[in-house]
Amino acid sequence: MRHLRWPPRLDLLIAAGLIVLSLCEVWLNQLLVPKPAAAVCELVAAAAVAWRRLMPLTAISVAGTACVVEAASGVPMHQPAVPLVCAVILTYSLVSYVSLRRALAGTGLLVIWITAQIIAAHQSAGTFEFAALFIGGAWAMGRVVRIRAAQAAAAQHRADRLAAEKDEQSRRAAAEERSRIARELHDIVAHSVSVMVVQAGAAEQVLPGDQDGAAAAMRAVQQAGREAVAELGRLLGVLRDGGQEIGLAPLPTLAELPTLIDQSRGAGLPVDMTMHGEPRPLPAGVELAVYRIIQEALTNTRKHAGAGSAASVALTYDQAAVTAEIRDNGSATGRRQGNGTGTGNGLAGLQARAAAYGGSLEAGPTADGFRVIARIPAQEAP
Repeated sequence: MRHLRWPPRLDLLIAAGLIVLSLCEVWLNQLLVPKPAAAVCELVAAAAVAWRRLMPLTAISVAGTACVVEAASGVPMHQPAVPLVCAVILTYSLVSYVSLRRALAGTGLLVIWITAQIIAAHQSAGTFEFAALFIGGAWAMGRVVRIRAAQAAAAQHRADRLAAEKDEQSRRAAAEERSRIARELHDIVAHSVSVMVVQAGAAEQVLPGDQDGAAAAMRAVQQAGREAVAELGRLLGVLRDGGQEIGLAPLPTLAELPTLIDQSRGAGLPVDMTMHGEPRPLPAGVELAVYRIIQEALTNTRKHAGAGSAASVALTYDQAAVTAEIRDNGSATGRRQGNGTGTGNGLAGLQARAAAYGGSLEAGPTADGFRVIARIPAQEAP
């Protein structure tokens, strides 16, 4: 069973106001006779306005029929104002809230309604022109509102779609960065485990005497290390794109930052580097993360800061963390936040890298350029 939908509160208030206005008009205007017919017809037309959005064609039909009956009852057509007000409101609502096809159908009903009134009241064609002036104005206003509302809805839809695409690109960039981190972590851990294997093999060689149990234990360490490397490769292999092989090139460390700075200078970007605090050995993963953040920030500066720009890199060691701050004085017009597309996906990847080690990364425009600052907690490497 369908539930009856009540009109919106605003429409009910408008209809109530028109009902009060019609009662006052019938009561005060002595030319509105016969008064019973005028009162009933105007009340019906005013009440129909409440359904101007829920059932616009029905509302027009009801109000139009009431006005035709009022004219046929002998009520002077030029005296009541409420029917004209109802016609204007219903025309505006019809064109504003329904499709153009239904609006044209409703307009046809309006023409029939006005023509029938004129015939019933024995009025001249000038009366039709007078009514058409008001109805045409309401029709044009409603059409403009309809077009503007459609444009606003389309713009909002595009904005929502672009926001969803940006979120998806950011998630993809973060996933790619995690994959890259996984590959690099594989190399770091594999190297450490390989060293364990080598050291265990050396220990076996130098054990004094014939200590079979100790030798067997060392061999077990070697075997466990080899198996750990193999299992680690299979486990992290699922994070690689396209089954990439394990890289054999050594991974960069913070000791290679001067080389990175020289490369940026050679590419045409002047870079100043300063260091604060006492440098100390850090876990390989932390050093790699800081190096990659600086590398990516300088790359983005070369791409987007514009000709004549310069950059500075400040690396700070304290007891709890290592902080990298990269600044440039490039233009912020059309500025990126991490990669060449300007969507902030590169920034999402850098944030994922910093977060992987419990750190944070912030990036954004400054008064004279752009700044990236990353802080990663770090204990000294064993």
